Amino acid sequence: MDSFLTCFFLGQAHIMGKKYAYEVDAMKKSLILWLLAAALMLLSSCRPGFDGEETAKELQKSFAGAEQIRFTADIRADYGDRVWDFSVSFRGTAGEGEVTVTSPQEIAGTTLRFSAGESYLLRGDREIYTGEILPQGLSPADVLPMLLDQWAGGLIVETVRENLEGEECLSVLFRVDERVTARTWFTLKTLLPKAAEVTLDGFTVVMVKFGDVVT
Repeated sequence: MDSFLTCFFLGQAHIMGKKYAYEVDAMKKSLILWLLAAALMLLSSCRPGFDGEETAKELQKSFAGAEQIRFTADIRADYGDRVWDFSVSFRGTAGEGEVTVTSPQEIAGTTLRFSAGESYLLRGDREIYTGEILPQGLSPADVLPMLLDQWAGGLIVETVRENLEGEECLSVLFRVDERVTARTWFTLKTLLPKAAEVTLDGFTVVMVKFGDVVT
């Protein structure tokens, strides 16, 4: 905010100074010239040097080309009348991989395998087909495959540079379909995901916090 205010007011002073300089004496002219030089330096420092959309596109290229992605995630699913918390680990790529539940204890070790937009539940040596990802709704199991797909090539509708929990991030909003949007905060230092939230019909239904991300 301060940077934009500085650019706005100094830019205005620069134009006004040029317009009325002939009305002042030589000493005031020198002062104005000095102020103009300082203003130009500040204006050059205020020029946009960060393109959020371009950074997001580069980020997508990186995830699309990653041969191995690993991370842990804490997922909170809010169904209105009840909130569910899960902890999981992921390994794979943007197009296929395995999500293994580590918490709650009751279902720890359960693994979801996804590939080509479809998912399978692993039980022992068997794979049980669980359907397409996001065909009719949104479950916690769908969230990570869907986010990975967006990171690698989803439709970007908004990019914002903002602070999240004391860390500078690029917030990227993806349009998944007409009902679902997904926002992810990527740290500017690493361009790796820090947190995400998913909305269904305008309501935030899933929140994710990431840890130990490796690509």
